Amino acid sequence: MGTQDITIAAATHPRWGQLVSGEMQPSYACLALKLMMIRIRHQHDRDPARRADLIAEVRRFFVANLRFAAPDYRAIFQEQAA
Repeated sequence: MGTQDITIAAATHPRWGQLVSGEMQPSYACLALKLMMIRIRHQHDRDPARRADLIAEVRRFFVANLRFAAPDYRAIFQEQAA
C-alpha cells in the first residue's frame, strides 16, 4: 500500500488535538516523529493556547514526510479522514 491513497486529515480533525495534548499516545515506528511528539506534548503542557500552532506543526510533518511516516499516520487515523 503506497502513500498515494492517503489524504492527510484537515487540521480541524479531533485526532490532531488528541495527539498534541497527549490524550492519544500511540507507539511510533518513526523515530523523528516520536521525538517531535515528545517535544510537542511538553510544549502543549506548558502553553495550551498554542494548540493550533502545534497541530499545524504535526500536520506539516506528515505532509512533508509521508513517504516514511505513512505507517504511523495510518495507525493514528485508522481510516481516511478529510
